[in-house]
Amino acid sequence: MNAIRLSDLAFTIEAVLDQAFGRQPVWVVAETLDVKNYSDRGYCFLTLVEREGSENLAKLEACIWRRNHHTIRDFEEATGTAFGRNVKLLLQVSVSFSPTYGLRLEILKIDPSYTLGNLERERQTVLDTLVRDHPDLVWLEGGQYITANQLLPRPAVMQRIALITAPNSDGWRDFRHELAQNPFGYAFVVDEFLSQVQGKGAEQAICGQLETIRRSNVPYDAVVLVRGGGSQLDFGSFDSFLMGHAVAGFPMPILAGIGHERNVSITDLLCHQSVKTPTKAAAFLVEHNRQFEESCLRLRDRLGEAARNALQTAREQLDISTDRLRFVSQNFLRDRHTELTEKAVTIRHLDPVNILRRGYALLLRNDRIVTKAKSVHLNENLQVQLHDGTITTKVIEL
Repeated sequence: MNAIRLSDLAFTIEAVLDQAFGRQPVWVVAETLDVKNYSDRGYCFLTLVEREGSENLAKLEACIWRRNHHTIRDFEEATGTAFGRNVKLLLQVSVSFSPTYGLRLEILKIDPSYTLGNLERERQTVLDTLVRDHPDLVWLEGGQYITANQLLPRPAVMQRIALITAPNSDGWRDFRHELAQNPFGYAFVVDEFLSQVQGKGAEQAICGQLETIRRSNVPYDAVVLVRGGGSQLDFGSFDSFLMGHAVAGFPMPILAGIGHERNVSITDLLCHQSVKTPTKAAAFLVEHNRQFEESCLRLRDRLGEAARNALQTAREQLDISTDRLRFVSQNFLRDRHTELTEKAVTIRHLDPVNILRRGYALLLRNDRIVTKAKSVHLNENLQVQLHDGTITTKVIEL
């Protein structure tokens, strides 16, 4: 058996690699697996893999030394994505082999545009699938995605809230604090549906809580989904098909405050209303209710002003009517007084006493005035009333 020393084999491999690559950098596409980043020391060790489904086609160890460690920070700033596990990257690497430490790839550069493009392509695929397979829930209109959830009527007041968030998280604390400390003293009823909101299985957990809310038959004014800040990679669950489908067709308005300033997730895009942080989600509810109160106050002021105007108009009209009644009544009474005066003069002239003074007499029978000659009988005794007394006369001739 011809055997060689292990070191000879290692040196041979080193020579072959040097001849093949000559330490010239090459660009490779790979996905991160195990990442050990010693940022305080300025170096990072990681495993790169290429996968096809669940099968690993290739797996190599890699490192980033101090002179290139800034590429991690540059990548995170450019993409908003944490440098961690399960990130697909376009890397410039040099291939090296050490007889002591074996084969290793040294990462020289990371192209952030590839990762951003890859994330965007995956998001677009999800959106295209939703529009194609569920046109009743998601559709394009004027270049904008419209969903059934967005078109739900928004209650005039949002007071009863179903809250989906991670237990004891920063997002949970920020939302509850902002809601409780609102300057207007508004009261809210918040039922919590605690859930995992990041990592593997997060979208199933969140959708499970949405289904629990749906089955509860409680008439919530809104469902609020909040999560604190993090990297874009941490928000992967909010870009999934499962979340997009659940949010777009949910029968109650969903308010998302998913705590990332730079990017808009599929959940943000398809929900009823999206804000940037859990604090702003609470502030949105407070402001929404404040707008309702202000509209009520404006209506109250308008009603008060209308009532005051109506009373003023009625008072002015009453004054005018009173003056008119006074004028008409005075004229009426004056005219009646004149008529009464005239009638009194006429009555005085027609008074029998005054007539008798002028030489006239009244013929009476049993104190009743005789007005017709044919009612008088021969030899009948009648009374004749004169101005100064009454005499009795006898009819002697007819």
